[in-house]
Amino acid sequence: MQLCGQGLLMTFTQVPAALEADFNEWYNREHLDERINIPGFRRARRYEGLDTAIKYFTTYEALTPDDIASPAYLDVLQDQTAWSQRIMPQFSKWHRMPCRVVADHTHGMGAALALLRLFPEPAQADDLAAWLDGEALVELNRSPGIVGACAAAVDREADTRLAGAFGQSVDPGQNIEWAILVEGHAPDQTTATARVHLAERLAAAALPGTELTVETYRFMYGNSRAHDDVTA
Repeated sequence: MQLCGQGLLMTFTQVPAALEADFNEWYNREHLDERINIPGFRRARRYEGLDTAIKYFTTYEALTPDDIASPAYLDVLQDQTAWSQRIMPQFSKWHRMPCRVVADHTHGMGAALALLRLFPEPAQADDLAAWLDGEALVELNRSPGIVGACAAAVDREADTRLAGAFGQSVDPGQNIEWAILVEGHAPDQTTATARVHLAERLAAAALPGTELTVETYRFMYGNSRAHDDVTA
């Protein structure tokens, strides 16, 4: 199974250690399903970092980038439960990437995830997308232990809508962040294989003054629904 659409929201979250147990219960029992049940959203997956700057990572798959920060999504943000109101203000680290899918060669769900992120040179973006979709991810998926991979780039319109909901603004000239997600059986093998196939070309495409980051996660929990008429 490939991704469930062309929209991919990624969030990075961390809380103080004393709050982690409650945070994980909230995420698994309320927050994840609350987001999946927004119209247009189909599947979400949670990961715990093994070698990461921010401990927890979540992906939300939507039919289109327009479903990310849609009016229905913003309504949910404005109408938080008591549990959400207790947990969310205590995030100690947080980052979001509301994206459009650039290349989709996923296949099911892996136990391990290598996440590679960069800010590519705008002039190289089209060539990079073509290389990832037509060559690099195809070859990567033939490697032992790899079960799938995809690439996504921040969607400026979705990012602007989300920022507005949080009272923030987005510089219209900001650099666009990309992410390549590589799934596999084992964490070390998945990340090492992703580096071999992708790291050199991605690092060369990065804007001057920025660097390719490579992080490793393990799968924690996920949920999905087939269409808007059912509840996750």
